[in-house]
Amino acid sequence: MNYWKDLFREHILARGEMYYYDGAVQDLEKTEYGYHAVVEGTEDYEVDIELEDGQICEMYCTCPYADDGNNCKHMAAVLYEIEKQEDSDSLTEGSSGSEQTEEELEEIIEKIPETELRSFVKQLAGRDDEICNTLMTRYAVRIDENQMRRLKEGVDQIVWEHGDRSGFIDYRNAWDFTREMDHYLEDKVDTLMERNCWRQAFELTNYVFKTVGNVDIDDSDGGISQVADTCYDKWKEILENCTEEVRDEMFTWFTSHLACDYVIDYMEEYMEEFLAHEFQSREMLEKKLKYLDERIERQTSSTDCGKTWSARNGFENNILKRLEIMKQLGYPEKEIREYRRKHWRFSAVRELEIQENIERGELDEAVRILKESKELDSGYPGLGAQYSRQLISIYETQADEKAYKEELQYYVFECPQHDLVYIQKMKAVCTEQEWEQYREQILQSRNSCNILYTFMEAEGLYERMLECMQKEPFIFNVDKYEKMLKKKFPEQMRDIYISYVHKQAERTGDRKRYRELMQYLKKIRRYPGGKEKAAEIAENWRALYCRRSAMMDELQKAGF
Repeated sequence: MNYWKDLFREHILARGEMYYYDGAVQDLEKTEYGYHAVVEGTEDYEVDIELEDGQICEMYCTCPYADDGNNCKHMAAVLYEIEKQEDSDSLTEGSSGSEQTEEELEEIIEKIPETELRSFVKQLAGRDDEICNTLMTRYAVRIDENQMRRLKEGVDQIVWEHGDRSGFIDYRNAWDFTREMDHYLEDKVDTLMERNCWRQAFELTNYVFKTVGNVDIDDSDGGISQVADTCYDKWKEILENCTEEVRDEMFTWFTSHLACDYVIDYMEEYMEEFLAHEFQSREMLEKKLKYLDERIERQTSSTDCGKTWSARNGFENNILKRLEIMKQLGYPEKEIREYRRKHWRFSAVRELEIQENIERGELDEAVRILKESKELDSGYPGLGAQYSRQLISIYETQADEKAYKEELQYYVFECPQHDLVYIQKMKAVCTEQEWEQYREQILQSRNSCNILYTFMEAEGLYERMLECMQKEPFIFNVDKYEKMLKKKFPEQMRDIYISYVHKQAERTGDRKRYRELMQYLKKIRRYPGGKEKAAEIAENWRALYCRRSAMMDELQKAGF
């Protein structure tokens, strides 16, 4: 089995060797045609090597990279294992040699004189950067700048091994990249922590986090999040065990590296989360208060004090988070109330007061704050709609019919409508004469555009629906309500579709759209007089668009 390494690209061979050294090759056995093994990874892949006269004639692997006809790292790892075991003559057909090899290796190492063993390890470390890095990290007297540089170069090496010439990591290599990065974190950072090198462990974790947070990768399976989770766990372990000085440095690092493009935006969520939830000592909580105060003050005259993202809890309002920390620190209730009053302009503070008043049953006070909030937040339509819905609910509970009806009118005419719930509530408290007037207002209102057809259908305004559809530039609503309107206005609906296909044919130029047009021609045929109309359109297209071969082909396939 000579020259097998020539079958692999250099970086694929290097990754296969790493898998081999990691012991990923399992259950290697001789078969009738060659060898079979399982290679462990993020997923387990089965590899078959077929031999003829001692030379490789075929190789198979169940990984996606091999599916595309490539020789993969899993094949290389198995060949390394075969080569090793054949050299030691430890393989027999149908049996695995890995367990036997491990026992033999342990026996051999025990017999090597210490001086020879040291010399051998030195030679290995001189030839293999990874072995050298592991030895230096575990046994160097101190972890200096040179060793940190070597550790970071190990991270860069993983990126290089899995990427193409431009540094892009495609989906076939993405999982293995994140697996090896995760393994590197667990190995090297854990070793640093075992040696109480907390500052260096934090520095290396940050370097890995920054690397995976900026790498160009097709991360369809979410492996980057897995590495980020591991980074979060390492940060947490370091914070729980390090010195006070390192904790201060960690806090400064997190606050200074947010919102500065250190990593891609969604990766900042992990930093936000850690800053918000993991620094829990009194001193750190006080620092977080100052950090939140800086964010809150940036909002100047706005009624929105901004939000902090938490990967666990979603967006958390800055001022509510500030109030929560004040409680954690045991601030007097009077001081907390004063802080609320001082920051009354923020909608989150008022919303907190509203909910507390509702829970206490003090509905009049809740109504007062809601009315005030509608004025203060008049520039925020979403908040105005929210306050209006809350007022409607309170007035309904209080059976205040006049206020209830007035607030419904405000909500229906001043706020965007997304369903018919509040429109139907308003209809229920109106006289028939009032409703006729309000209905027309709803039909004309820009706030009703999202529910216009649904509303007309509910009110039985089918002719109005047809009129609107005849002016529609799009076909979506015509298709949606076709079944109902076809029974009432068959010829008009047919003509809408005829007009649509004529317009689309003028601007359409690809086969997919031609197929869609054929479906509409078939739809036209099902209407009264539609067969003749569809045939006429098809004939017209043959004359006008005879050079569009794809269109002519689709016409023929559709039976025109």
